[in-house]
Amino acid sequence: MSRILIEARALAFASFAVNPDSNRYHLRGVRIEHHAGHAVCIATDGLMLLFARSSFQTDPFEPFTLSFRKSGRLFVCARKMGPMVSITVGPDGEAVWAIERMNGTVIERGFVELLDAEDPFPEWRALLPRSPVPVSPMPIDVWHKPIRWLCRAVDNYQGDVACTLRLASPGPGQPIVAVLPATPGVGGLIVPVSCEQGMEIVFPDWTMLEPQNGDAAKDPVVEDAA
Repeated sequence: MSRILIEARALAFASFAVNPDSNRYHLRGVRIEHHAGHAVCIATDGLMLLFARSSFQTDPFEPFTLSFRKSGRLFVCARKMGPMVSITVGPDGEAVWAIERMNGTVIERGFVELLDAEDPFPEWRALLPRSPVPVSPMPIDVWHKPIRWLCRAVDNYQGDVACTLRLASPGPGQPIVAVLPATPGVGGLIVPVSCEQGMEIVFPDWTMLEPQNGDAAKDPVVEDAA
């Protein structure tokens, strides 16, 4: 009987990028992959991609995609409880998830609902820019909703621990990179609306300080010659 261990907050972090109503199957769930002894959780809604690496060691397993809608209770528990999610596959192939404490005590459990693979899951790593990300000073426009969900994911992951969120543009036509500098285990991408080298950022007049008398341009006074 195989058993997969996933850090609850890593699963919860990725889940904030799911679009459960999408017609594209891979946007409707959270992808779970194995990498170097740890589970990696990935999700995307087409505008934003979030990924998180579980801190718990686990045995190798074949990648799968959890249905967000059919496994809704699992994601609610991962966001609010924790600290650990275990997925156990029995001899009959039936899988059960459990929210566990560190001592192994089960808080809640349920049946695992997977998404049927309608086509191969996209290689999400191909979307990431080359590391390290080059510095780019150009202004970027983004939709506000992905930022809102990103902040909710970070808030859920960090709890009461304060942190900084860093956004960077690798260049024109590339997704914006989002990372937590103090937490290298999580990050994501956001599709920009526009990204132009010559785009200006202009504050409205009412936000500017009124010029003082001494700051006004001092034109030389020309006296009329009598």
